[in-house]
Amino acid sequence: MVSTSTSMSPDEWNKSGRFLLELFSSTNPMDRGFEGLEKVLEVIESLDPELRPDKMRILGPRLNYSRQALRKRLHKAYIVDTFSLMLVRSQPPEVMVEFVSRTNDAGGYSSIEMYLQPFSFLREPGQAERRAGHLVSFVRAMASCLPLTFGLGHSFTDLCLGTDPTVKDLSTPRPIYETFWLNVYGPAMVQAIGRQRLLSTPAVLIEELPGGAVLWLTRPTPADFDSEEARLAQARALVHLRPELSLDSTLATLRQRSLEFSPLPMEFDPDVADILRMEADFHGVAGGKRSLVERFNRYHPPPVSEWLPASQAPAPDVDNVKAAIDTYEGLYAEQLIALFHSDVPQVTEGTLEALPHLDWHLWHAGWGRRLSHEQRETLVPALGAFLGRYLVEVLGGRWLPRKMLEEAAVVIGDKAWLPFLRARHALQNQEAPLDFSCSQLFRLAQRLARAHSH
Repeated sequence: MVSTSTSMSPDEWNKSGRFLLELFSSTNPMDRGFEGLEKVLEVIESLDPELRPDKMRILGPRLNYSRQALRKRLHKAYIVDTFSLMLVRSQPPEVMVEFVSRTNDAGGYSSIEMYLQPFSFLREPGQAERRAGHLVSFVRAMASCLPLTFGLGHSFTDLCLGTDPTVKDLSTPRPIYETFWLNVYGPAMVQAIGRQRLLSTPAVLIEELPGGAVLWLTRPTPADFDSEEARLAQARALVHLRPELSLDSTLATLRQRSLEFSPLPMEFDPDVADILRMEADFHGVAGGKRSLVERFNRYHPPPVSEWLPASQAPAPDVDNVKAAIDTYEGLYAEQLIALFHSDVPQVTEGTLEALPHLDWHLWHAGWGRRLSHEQRETLVPALGAFLGRYLVEVLGGRWLPRKMLEEAAVVIGDKAWLPFLRARHALQNQEAPLDFSCSQLFRLAQRLARAHSH
């Protein structure tokens, strides 16, 4: 079981970090049928080998990508008037390229969306500039077959933290709310800003594309998007394009956002550290990981109360001790595995990792809140028996079965632990799976057992 961690890299902190490239056009190449699509496919196929997709997904499982295979299934890629094709990469790094197009009363439309994960791929020492160059070349090539109206390339997490209200639909005409590592402005935006003003934007690269669009970069690579230099470059460019904005306030907003990417020490209570880490990682930087870590660093679960001195533990009062133990370990504990083997696959492995993963799932999914009385009366015995089996098999405990399950104990050294009572407490409300985790009781029992044996 993992304990606390005091330092980590930015990429470890932002585990779900990925890069997003989006390009939009007011034309639909599918109006010319497969021949129009082939120009787009040529550009995708020209991606560097370490980025190139090799599988396709069209309303079903992934298939090996080839133009011939795609042509056969082209009709399946349409939903009413919208064509949608997803190409994916089967080897690391993960790459997904989605092409969408349609023509309706509003006119033609198409978009290319590329996700690249992990973001750390773009930070690899000695490779960052070369890989950034491949992305820029991809945009240039796409602009040669699709007249672009807008585009951006940036950290997806940073995009989610931004202030742009149009971020969920970047395809529509838009004012400039933010600037990114890579920016593409189509003819309408160029005209609204003024071509000369746009071409004089402070940037490390600025060039005119076919069709009247302009491509420009704030930094040589996207790798340092949250650094002081990158934030200053983003702010200066934005204020140049929108002179009514203040450089100081724009920069202050960006600096505040960068704080979210600065790793905080995870000084969690060791008995529940991995449960809290899973929750923080699940929400990620875009979901407020920093404030969660600050809160979790202050959290300590209530002291374990589900035990009594072994000398005070009541003797078994069941008719058949062995049959009762078989019911606990064979029926009840296996019920838990059957219930959670999909959501918590670790429960099938018999390792200690199962306990914090199970605790996290019960807490995160809100089991303590949403159980009916009947469901709770089924789950309490299953959870208690699962915990008890670990106390027996890992710590050498001995069952003392009782007719009333909450009185049943596992004796280890001079302590008698009450796993079914713990399970009852763990399922009583929303926060109870964390406050009364299986992990905490097991770890305390483990520490005391070691101390007793010495």
